[in-house]
Amino acid sequence: MTISIDSFSRDNLDEGVRLYHTVFNEPPWNDEWTVETARRRLSQIIETPGYRGYSASFRGELVGLVMGNLEQWYRGKRFYLKEMCVCPSQQRRGIGTTLMEHLVEKLRNESVERVYLLTMQESPARAFYEKNGFHLNEQMGMQSLQIEP
Repeated sequence: MTISIDSFSRDNLDEGVRLYHTVFNEPPWNDEWTVETARRRLSQIIETPGYRGYSASFRGELVGLVMGNLEQWYRGKRFYLKEMCVCPSQQRRGIGTTLMEHLVEKLRNESVERVYLLTMQESPARAFYEKNGFHLNEQMGMQSLQIEP
C-alpha cells in the first residue's frame, strides 16, 4: 500500500471535513458533528499560530489526517496534537503510524521537544498512541468544568 503524505492546508478543507465528520460520528466516538461544526473545528486549528498538519492519501483519496499547533514552553517548543483520524475502512493498515512518524520527523527538524494530546482513557486511540511511544503523564491531569445553561 503506497501512502502519499502531504501538508494539509485550507485548500484541502472540504476533504478533511468529510473525513473528520465520518470518523468521529462512528463508533467508538459516536459524536454528533455536523459538516458545519467539523468545518469550524478544523478551520480554528488551521488558523491558530504554529499550525502544522499533514494528510495521508491512498490512490488520490484522503484517508488520514493529523493536525495541531506548536506552542512555546519555557525550555523550548512543544506540539499540541489536536486531531488525528484515519478513515474507518483504512484503519489497521499502518496509515496512522505513517502519519505519526512523518509528523514526529517534521517536528524533530524544528527542534520540538515534546508532543502532547488528549484522548479518552478507554479507547482504541489510547492503545494506538501508546504503541507509537506516547505514555500517560502521571504529573499532569485534565480537569474540566461543565457550564450549565
